[in-house]
Parts: sequence; C-alpha cells; structure tokens
Amino acid sequence: MEGGNLKVVKLGEDPENRDNDVVLETFSAQKPKSQPIHPGSYVHVPKNLPSERRLNELTLECWLRPFNLSGWQGLITQHDYPERSGFGLFVNEDRIAFMTGLGGNFDPASLHQTEPSSIKAQTWHHVAATWDGKKKRIYIDGALAGEFPFTGVVRPGRTALRLGAYGSKGVASSFYNGDLVLCVVHDRALSKDQITKRVADRGLTIPEDESILGCWPFTEERGTRVADAGSDGRDGQIINRGTWMIGGPGFDASAIGRHDTAYDPTKDAKRGHGLRLAADELYNARWEINHGFRVPAKAKSGVYSGRFDFEIDGKPMRYHTTFIVRRPESRPKAPVLVLVSSNTWLAYNSAPFPVNHGPGLLQMGTGGLGNSHPSAPVYSCYSDHHNGQPTYKIGMQVPWPAAGPNKTYINDSYSHLLRGERFLHLWLDKHGYDYDVITDHDLHQNPDVLKDYKAVCINGHSEYWSIPAYDGLDRYLKNGGAAVVMSGNTMFWRVSFADTGEVMECRKFGKNIGGRVHAQVGELYHSHDSRRGSLMRFCGYPAWQLVGLTCIGWSGANFKPYQVDLPDHFLFKGPHPLNLNKGDTFRFTSTGMGAVGHEYDVRLSTILRATKDPARKGLVKPEGITTLASSQDQRNVLDFNAEANTARFGEDQTIAEIIYWERPEG
Repeated sequence: MEGGNLKVVKLGEDPENRDNDVVLETFSAQKPKSQPIHPGSYVHVPKNLPSERRLNELTLECWLRPFNLSGWQGLITQHDYPERSGFGLFVNEDRIAFMTGLGGNFDPASLHQTEPSSIKAQTWHHVAATWDGKKKRIYIDGALAGEFPFTGVVRPGRTALRLGAYGSKGVASSFYNGDLVLCVVHDRALSKDQITKRVADRGLTIPEDESILGCWPFTEERGTRVADAGSDGRDGQIINRGTWMIGGPGFDASAIGRHDTAYDPTKDAKRGHGLRLAADELYNARWEINHGFRVPAKAKSGVYSGRFDFEIDGKPMRYHTTFIVRRPESRPKAPVLVLVSSNTWLAYNSAPFPVNHGPGLLQMGTGGLGNSHPSAPVYSCYSDHHNGQPTYKIGMQVPWPAAGPNKTYINDSYSHLLRGERFLHLWLDKHGYDYDVITDHDLHQNPDVLKDYKAVCINGHSEYWSIPAYDGLDRYLKNGGAAVVMSGNTMFWRVSFADTGEVMECRKFGKNIGGRVHAQVGELYHSHDSRRGSLMRFCGYPAWQLVGLTCIGWSGANFKPYQVDLPDHFLFKGPHPLNLNKGDTFRFTSTGMGAVGHEYDVRLSTILRATKDPARKGLVKPEGITTLASSQDQRNVLDFNAEANTARFGEDQTIAEIIYWERPEG
C-alpha cells in the first residue's frame, strides 16, 4: 500500500460524488502502518499447571461436536509447538490424538492417536484420554479406541492452558471448530467404568473428585469468563467470545417447536451447557488509534465519514468509515428525528476486510466484497463461519465497509443501506426541515431518546430491531408521538447487543428465508437475555402491532409502482395536491421501474389472506388502518408462516401497501 490521506467529511448534497463532500479535517500518512488481526476463539487459562511438576498419571476428557475435521485442532492443551511440548488432547482430521510430552522440545514418541474415522463431524462424542504411568488409552463414547505403551516423563509445557486451541511458537493457533462441553483435567487415570458413567450422564453432572486439576462446565451461558469448578481456581477467559446458548449432548435442539412459546432454556434441566468455538471469530480488531478528531460543537447532526484515499499497486482506492453525529445534549431537539437502519448495515457486513475499495459506486450483495485474505473473517447474517458454524453474532468494532455511502445492491441503479437512506436526508435538507439523526444502537441504548420529537422517520431497510428499541417506539407513540415509516422488510429479525458494545447478536432460523443452514430452534435463544430470537413476529414483537405493516416477501429487480386506492385522502391533497385518480399508478424511479422494490410490507389482514393455514391462531387485526395505495403483482410471497417464498394462497395479488393509521394505543 502506498501513502495516502484521511479526510473527515460531512456527506454532501451530491449522492454520487464524494469529492464534493464538505472536508472538516485532513491527515496524511506517507508510510501507512499495517495493523494485524487475531481471529480465533478459545479459552485461555492463565493459571496453568506448573511446568516443573512431573505428572505420574493423567486424564483429559470432554464432550465435543466438531463442525469441520480438517487439520489439527486443540481441545485441552498445555502445549506450545515445538519447544514447550507438554500434554494435549487434539482432533487430527477424523482421529483423536493424545500427547504426553516432557515439556520441552517436541518428541514424536509422546504423541499417539486413534485410527482414521474415529469421530464424525456434526456428531457429539465423549472423549477421554488416560495415562496410568504405563499405558495410554483413548476412549471414544466409552469404547476403547486406542491403547499404547508409554513410560516416559510427562510435564506440562511452559505455556498457558488452553481449551479449544494450542500454542505454536508462542502464539495461540490450531483453533477448534465446534462445540465443547465439560472439559476436565485429572491427575489420575480414570477407569473404564468411570468413563462409561460419564458417557451415560451426557455432560450434565459436574464431577467431584480430589484428582481434578481443572474442570470447566461452561454453566455461565454469557460473558467471557469461564469458571473452574475445581478447587485450584483455574478460571479461564474466552478470547474472541465464542458462542453461548448451544446446549449439550443430551439436548436435541431440533425437537423444540418453532412456535413453542412455553419453552424456557433456563428451566430445562437436561439442556446442558455447550460453548461453540470458531477459528475465524473476531468482534474487536483492537487496533491502535493513529488519528484523532474532535467534532465541532456546532456540527449539524447527520452522516459523516472518514474518507481514506490511497493506492495499491498504483491503483487508486477509497474507503469510507461512516459515523453519525448526534445532537449534543446542550442543543434543543429538532422537530424531526431520523433513524438510520444501522443494524441492517451491520447485518450485511459480510467482508469486514475486503480487497476491493473502489472510488465510485460499488455493487455489494449479501456476500459482501472479495476477501483480502482467505483466513480473514467473512461471516455475517448472510453467511456462515468458514467452517460452517451458523453466524449468531456480528462484530461492532471491526471495519464496516457495508456502511459506506456508495454501496449499491443487485445493480448500480438500486441504492441500498446508507446510500438508499441518504435521499431522505437530502430531501429534508432541500426543503428546509430541521432534523436530528440517530442509529439503531442509539435507540437500543436509550429508548427514551424519542421523547419530545414531533415525528420519527424510520427509513431505508430497517430490518433488524431489538426489544428495547421496539418498546421505546411503542411508548413514544402511546405518549402522542408520530412515526413516518419509509422502510421495507421492517422489524423482521430480532437482535440484541453485548453491554461492551462489541457484538450484535441475531439468530436467524429458516434456511429458505435467509436463516443459517445449521441453526436449530433450540439454539435461537440469545446469550444476552436467554429469550427467543429469529423473526420478530414469532418472538412476541410483530411489526404490524407497532407500525401496521409486516413483510410479505422479496424478489429481484422487477420493481412495481403503486396505484391509488383513496385519492381523496388528505395526504394526497396537501400540502401539495397530487391530482391522482383512483387506480392511477404513481412513483416511478425510472421508465418502467416503480418504487415497490426488493422487499415490501403489507397489513396483517393482507398476509393472512395469502396464508392457507397460519401457524398462530386468533390473531387480532389492528383497527383504524386506512389503505391509501397498494401494489399488485403475480409473484411468490412470504406468507405468515415464513416457511419459504412460495405461491400465495387465494387470489389477492397485493404485495405492498401505503397506509395511514391512527393507532388506538397511540
């Protein structure tokens, strides 16, 4: 990378040309500083076993469900290859390996492993590796899978004790890709009968034994600390977080009904506790700050950016770090508040470290842009982890190219994410409306921020909502507020946030509608609150109860116009009369292309007419709604049950509606 500059800008009135943005500050860097990233989740236990301690016997045991069986993966280790080789339990392809080293240079004679095909991916296995001073034995699911004579000296390596990884030249590496349950280290060899009882227990009982040197049952189900249930206080720290609320080997996550509102994971005694790890997990890049900028006190609330211009191999590149300037507390609120759909921008952040940073418009689909390195994270709400783990969490302190102001979708004529929302901002500016701007996360953190605004504009693709944000908007409306909803696919998926501001969590189910392939209903419960996730309409927070509409599907770029249903309604008469008649089509973005685009919303009554057998019975249709305009097309829809985009039931072809709602609750 050649040198370049950073300009802090306020996005200007030209939606296409970023060179016309207002520059507030300029920084230059003749020799750009490269900062590394360190993906991979595992449990780091700093209080290791003393490296000078000679072990006379040893057992390493755990439950595991691997997602991928490629390469070497650490399970329970105090080993750093090649000069601090202690003990370790590993996955090696489809085999289990057991190391009993001297603590120094790696000795191949200290490593033994089972025959191939000993374990399977996506399958729970109990693994116990024992050494009684004379023989090493590896048990898989209670059966002896390998026995090896070994009488050497065994000492822990002079390195950290790790769960889900091992060291390589002083750095954690060879991360485990899968689920772990109840990891235990003993200073004696368990018998076959003891191991058989462990298998029958399915990881539900924490062992109590004086031989235990460390025991990690993973009962926390949230946070980054892992407590040692043993007496030596070997608590662990989860690096790069991992994923909670998975359950254990005795839990069938697929057996929980999608519409089972009674199931409570915190009261399920047989659910167990699993921790899911992944070699590509990263939520906070932890980069050093190279430049600082203080936003001027008089800066207008709105969308700003750090604009990086640089070259790679002589080719000009441009990268935007978008940020929102909020209204300072000392300044009176504007009449209008505009909510940007930043949760959706984050959900689409499929490649935080992309290779392509074009200076102009850049088309970006759900798969993001090309990855800069094959091992760099690329997972998002639209793609799984490299090794198949379903994506349940998105990092908030990593680069965010999806939030750039020049991103398009499907084709360069379809504005999406921030770029699509900017046209409202520019219209408000042009017509002299005073407004403040906040993000979805701002609303989540302070739902009462809506108080005293005359109207709130929900703009763009406001697809991902948290419960606090939903409840905050509900209270605001009940207290006399007004909402202008100009979003498609509104309030579709539920999200939650870590208190640290590092992670947005979203557990999407239903592969036919964008859910993750390996997600099961029993895994949809969020680690932040233990409450059901996935679709808002199935979590008790349906969009139609709050804004009158709900999503009925999506399609490609065959955009349709609206047609007038009530031409005499006051919204068509003033402040500017539109002179439309009943049945007239209106709102074309270009010749033959209407404003009903990629995703669209309708009333509850409309989606129920398109559904043959709704999964929820006795739904109360909101009162007081007037349909002003609608759009019709013979296309597949997402019915109420949201099983797939399929042919609608009935003859009604409505795909989108414009409504006016004097909500009875406010």
